[in-house]
Amino acid sequence: MKLFGINEAKYFCANFGASPGACQGPLDAFQASRLGGGVRRIAEGTPIFQEFRDCLLRDVERQLFFSASQYRRALDLMVASASPWAYVTAYYGSYYTAHALLGMFGAVVFGRSVVDVSRGTPGRQELSIRRIGNGPGQEMTTYSGSHQRFWDFFYNAVSTLGPFVAPPLAIALNPISGDPIWQIAKRNEINYDSFAGLALTQDFAKTFSKATFPASLPGVLGTQFHVFEILLELTYSYASSFGLRTDALDGLGAPGGLRDRVKELVYRVKAPGLIAQTKKAAVT
Repeated sequence: MKLFGINEAKYFCANFGASPGACQGPLDAFQASRLGGGVRRIAEGTPIFQEFRDCLLRDVERQLFFSASQYRRALDLMVASASPWAYVTAYYGSYYTAHALLGMFGAVVFGRSVVDVSRGTPGRQELSIRRIGNGPGQEMTTYSGSHQRFWDFFYNAVSTLGPFVAPPLAIALNPISGDPIWQIAKRNEINYDSFAGLALTQDFAKTFSKATFPASLPGVLGTQFHVFEILLELTYSYASSFGLRTDALDGLGAPGGLRDRVKELVYRVKAPGLIAQTKKAAVT
């Protein structure tokens, strides 16, 4: 997958046009309805390019909002009994953030196809739509799972950004232990294997200390949280420097831009304290 350069991505993100219609809805639905029928390239200056850009940038802003929410919720789950869910939450936060990063640079991974950059020149930008497969002109991968394919494409694409990113943040652009599917493999293990989940719970109980957090997080949880945190910082920094602003979050009610809404709706809001209204007696 080919991405925009830094200045090209800034131009792409700064030209949100608030197009109405299908591009106000889900990105997958827009792709299925408007980018099918043999469409292979979309060029700047055509209505479909502006509609796609608006749809993609709206999706980016939604992804960034929910990635911040996942980051906040992962912090709430930092107790031994919930530590497997802290891991899963951090994984999905990383997954959402990675999608947002690709989107700002003009790339999307759909189920069976990808969109990436064929020309980045501001004013003459062009995106290409290609099938995932092993044929001529297709986006190739050796992985079969949807999340596996995504991470393989992600790490190959963002490698071009490495030279422009400060070393502490560039960690997020490199596969963990050199394995592009490390994150999803560990998520599957923690999420679906009760033995692995309980092992993480036991390790958390032995090592966790609020005073030394996040260094006290055990093993895979510490690694996943660290990568998520850095990827989130990097992606939000791009969103700010690119001037990303859409109407995707207007229905939330809170005023302002993305960061204002995150502060108000993610960090300032308090959990409703519902334990007393549940059937906890059934399990205690």
